[in-house]
This record gives sequence, C-alpha cells and structure tokens, in this order.
Amino acid sequence: MGMIVDGVKYSMGPVDRIIFFGSGLLMVEAMELARQRGFEVHAFFVKRHGVENIEAGSGCSLQDTLRQKGFDAYESPDLNGSAQLSGLVNDRTIGLGFGEAYTFNADTIRLFNGRLFDFMTIRLPLYRGGAHFTWQILRQSRIGCWHIQLINEDMVPGVNHPGMIMKTREYRLPAAARTPQDYFDAARREGLFLFQELLTDIQEGREQTLTAQQENLSLYLPRLNTLRHGFIDWTWTAGEIERFVAAFDDPYPGASTFVAGRRMFLKDVQADASEGAFHPFAAGLIYRIFAGTVYVAARDGALLFGRAADETGHDVIPELRPGMRFFTPRQHLEAAMTFAADYDTEGLVVLE
Repeated sequence: MGMIVDGVKYSMGPVDRIIFFGSGLLMVEAMELARQRGFEVHAFFVKRHGVENIEAGSGCSLQDTLRQKGFDAYESPDLNGSAQLSGLVNDRTIGLGFGEAYTFNADTIRLFNGRLFDFMTIRLPLYRGGAHFTWQILRQSRIGCWHIQLINEDMVPGVNHPGMIMKTREYRLPAAARTPQDYFDAARREGLFLFQELLTDIQEGREQTLTAQQENLSLYLPRLNTLRHGFIDWTWTAGEIERFVAAFDDPYPGASTFVAGRRMFLKDVQADASEGAFHPFAAGLIYRIFAGTVYVAARDGALLFGRAADETGHDVIPELRPGMRFFTPRQHLEAAMTFAADYDTEGLVVLE
C-alpha cells in the first residue's frame, strides 16, 4: 500500500478475498453482497457477538446465521498471532471491521500490508466512545454518518478511533426516527450503500484518498449499560425525560424507575405540553390511564407512556393505577452517574 500520507491518493491493488471482523445484520448482508460480487469471504467474531441475535427479536444468533448461509467463520478471542487468520491472508486480501471487539497490533496490521479498515457509524471525530445512537438521541442529533476508517495500532473499540478516513457517507435521519432501533435501521440501509461503493471501487481499481481527522472537533462519550445507567430522574423536564427514555428504547431493555419498590422499564414515550404544567412535587405521579396509555406528571408538562414492563419483561400497564408514583431513589441515580462500563470478548466489565 505504500506510505500513508494525508490527502494523497493510493491504490489498494488487486483484491479477491475479504475477511470480516465483528457482528450484526449489516456485516452478514455485506458478506452476502461480497460473495455475490465474486469475492471470497471469511469472518471472525468473539464469543459474546457469536451468541447475540443479529437483529433485535430475530431469535437468530450470528454464529448460527453464518453457518446456515455457508460462510467460513471462526470464533476467536484474539486475532493477534492467530494461525487461523495468518493462514487466510495473502497479498490480495483486505480486512473489514463491523463493530468488532478486536484491537489489532502492529504485526497484524503488517500482515494485511496496512489494508485493514473499519466501518464506523459515527461522524468522526464526533461520538467516539460507545453507545453512539443513545448519545445522539440525548443530544438531539439527527445527522447520521458512515466512515470507512484505516485501522492503526492506537485504535481501541469503544475507546479511541483516531484512524484516517478513506470513504464517507453522511445522511439525514428520517423524521420518524426516535429510538436507537430506528437509528440502527437507517444506518444499516446507508451502510449497505457505502459498502457497495467500496466493492465497486475495488473491482474497478479506483484510487482512494486517506484524510486525517480534525482532532480539535473531537467528542468522546463513553460506553453505557442500560441496566446500570438507564435510571429516570423525575426532577428533569418532560422533554429531558422523553429524550432519555427514547435513548434507551428498543433494542435495549428500556429506561427504568420504581413503583412501590418494584423496578419498571418504560418505553414508547411522548411528552405533551397541552396537559398543562404540574408542581415539581407531582413529578412521577400517574394521573390517568386510558386506552393503554399511562399519563404521568412532569414539572412542566406530561409524559405519555405506551409500554411498561417489569424485570421479567411482563407487561405491567394493567396493574398500574392512577395515584401511583414512579420514583427513582437517589442512590440509583448517583450510582448511574459514577458507573463506568466496558465490554470485552465475554461481555460487560466494570471500570470503577
């Protein structure tokens, strides 16, 4: 690939084999497209990604889906020094990451002759870190973006994404997009367009250009865990609570609070100013339940919830009554503000 210089064009050279790293429905669809276009494809994933559903509610794990589709795929906790990986890489191979949990060392990057790239669904250098769509919803950001980014030794999943940018596709999120699942759905559609462009570029031998990120515009926001971070503070405004609940909606368990000491997970929220303001002392009170909707007081308006479940996922709306109060004890709110989460190949780890 030669020396990497900001803004200088280069050619990847002939490519007929693509090795995918990561998880998710987009990666599976990209592998299918690459195979249809004549590329030899392989995949590597970590244990926690292998057993996860490739799509919310699908009931299909990544490893089972890859097996059913006849893909050559391997579960591996670490690719650095992997004999399976080195046996697959030749001078006509590139590597592509899709939400991978791997960190690549200098030897692995050299193995690919530098042709190792990451599909990033954020507007780099904005939203580095994790829980990208949750943070975007909290900040009312409605601009989506994909980057194909060069992987370097400083890249750490969910922590640092400093690599140079090769291709970009920016898009406006649909007006109806409110939850992380909506953001995921839009991102998957746009990501497929960008991946198709990449395949065409490779097959037609088009030169690429690497561009450095503007570090003075960077924004880092850390990874989150819904069960530890997603507690509702009823002292917030109705709009702030609405965004918070939407940000932890599908495909996540939902923002949570308590009724009579019982934890509840709330989704499908809408703030409404037409019901009038309430005194802050009323915040969290259920004042009406009608046609399957729970009406809750906030200090400057109302919140309408269409879904409420307990920790087992059981629908609790039929059990709620006007006069009950949603309330989150202070210790849960303080714990949420001080909890630091990260994920390794097995799952959640805690950084205190």
